Amino acid sequence: MKKLFTSALLALVLSINVYAQEKTYFDENWEKTTQENMEYYRETSPKGKLTLIKDFYKNGTLQMEGLASDTTPSNEVFDGKVTWYTPEGKVMSVVTYSNGKQVGVSQSYDVKGRLLEDMVYKADGNFTGKMISYKDPENEYYYNTLTLYENSAPTQTIIYDEDIKGIRSETITSKDGNYVNKYYGEKGKYIGSLSSESNNDGTLVDYYYNPMRISKIEKYKSDGTLKEGVIYAKSGKVLQEQKRGKKDGSKTTYDESGKQIANLTYQYEKENDTYTPMDGEDYQFSYDYSYLSTIDVYKGGSQILNKEFNEEGRLTTEKTLKEGSTQEIKYYAPDGKLRSTLTYKEDMPYNGTAYEGLTEMQYKDGVLVNTRNYTEENKLKFEKKLNAKQNAYDATVYDNKGSILYTYNQPVNEEEYDYYNFTAQIVQYVKGKPVNKSSVKGGLLQSGKIKIRNYNGAKELERSGKWILLKVYNVDGKLIQDSKILADSGDDLYSTDNQTIIQEDQLYSDFE
Repeated sequence: MKKLFTSALLALVLSINVYAQEKTYFDENWEKTTQENMEYYRETSPKGKLTLIKDFYKNGTLQMEGLASDTTPSNEVFDGKVTWYTPEGKVMSVVTYSNGKQVGVSQSYDVKGRLLEDMVYKADGNFTGKMISYKDPENEYYYNTLTLYENSAPTQTIIYDEDIKGIRSETITSKDGNYVNKYYGEKGKYIGSLSSESNNDGTLVDYYYNPMRISKIEKYKSDGTLKEGVIYAKSGKVLQEQKRGKKDGSKTTYDESGKQIANLTYQYEKENDTYTPMDGEDYQFSYDYSYLSTIDVYKGGSQILNKEFNEEGRLTTEKTLKEGSTQEIKYYAPDGKLRSTLTYKEDMPYNGTAYEGLTEMQYKDGVLVNTRNYTEENKLKFEKKLNAKQNAYDATVYDNKGSILYTYNQPVNEEEYDYYNFTAQIVQYVKGKPVNKSSVKGGLLQSGKIKIRNYNGAKELERSGKWILLKVYNVDGKLIQDSKILADSGDDLYSTDNQTIIQEDQLYSDFE
């Protein structure tokens, strides 16, 4: 009898253990799978009215543990503290639940174990606490940030370098949305502040990062105008100083050694409440003050010269002005040699060649006679030449391999340029041979057939009487639309949704 009782008890214990050790296997998307194909597995065991869930990585390292009333994967109803772990076994996040709703403490950590989030959630979904992001120069994030929240709204944000009490900027936001920016320098020395409620009276500070240093300090009057400002180089030396008084002002620029290299005087215009540059050189820097971008030269209140520089500090253009009108522009090559000189007449290009990005435009006696555009690899993309009669342009468009895509003849438009008013006789080429001819007037196909590639694939248009036959292809060349559209569609003719409109720049597509 005793043996029988013992056997029954042992069977009961074994059955409980089997239930407690129940395993379920999941793939990488947490879909149920077999043990051979699993990336995760789950063990569940009863804990009173709840079930203890333990999820593991494939190698047996704990991935998550917590109590739940419903253990359905991805739809669990947790209750109490739930902890997630990294594959290395470090705590990744700790979240507190009440009947499936996030209530209470919530914390998360990065791969180094540093705190990222420390919040307390209320039953209504609002939270209070802090979030931290850390400097990571390798991923182009150059400072630490701490943000405090109250009732889900940010109340304070601090941007800092290594020491949160050292050099930093702080933004304090009130419940009504107003804010105060506070700025601190080396060793946490207070510099000044700028408030949204102070009518712009205050101090604005910009910083370099990694390491954090002051790049600019500007002090403003109550009317929002600049009172004085200083720009610093990364070395900490002064690059530029500005001062504005009741009658005049000045801007002084220095080189890296501290030597003065330029000075500009201003005159205050009371009627316009502005400071007018009068005499001297105005040096302007790039947005991050890493290089000189322009120099404007003034004499007697008029600008007489403008110089522009590239990121390497080399001169790219030099514009001469007289009484506010451009007289000529000199263009320079990357090696510093003069590329061309473009003269102006009545403030319009007259003789010479202009360079704008990858495009060069040649003028003769005030007429644009040739336009060339190049790829980044310096291959000719298209060229437009004025014909001998000077009544039309002959254009050729090339693909990335140098083969002709289109040629077209475009009448000289005496009226003001209209983006939609493209008129031309077009020949389309495939593998060096003409395949389609078409006539376009005011952006509307008049006769013939043309195929144009775009981001989404391509469109093919063919004129048939008063109709335009439109075929649209996706990027794989599959026909996705085949329609017949009345050529004259009234007010919708120049709508951005009108697929039948042909614009000149559509022919310059890089898509092949």
